[in-house]
Amino acid sequence: MKSRTIAIVALASLFTGSALASVEFIPTDDSVTSNLCVTAATGNKWKLHNQIKASALDKKYVAEEMTCNGLTVSAFVDQYGKNGDSIKKYLNIQQQHIANVAHTK
Repeated sequence: MKSRTIAIVALASLFTGSALASVEFIPTDDSVTSNLCVTAATGNKWKLHNQIKASALDKKYVAEEMTCNGLTVSAFVDQYGKNGDSIKKYLNIQQQHIANVAHTK
């Protein structure tokens, strides 16, 4: 009975994994920003670099001002993308940790 349960869980995991692996991002229009968002989500730094270079945009704009489906590029690749840390590192997006510092005398 136990091996049958493990086999069912393994089979279900296999189908779930293959369904997640087949996610495809398709831009809804042919705008530069939509294509950059899709490329960022795929996790391909080299392709993202080439697209930014070919566009009139720069990395700073993409990292700080551009949005993908209402999210910052950082949040978008974290939520939907592959290789999000690598994309954020390429765009120089650092996670900021703000500490509450109190000065006492």
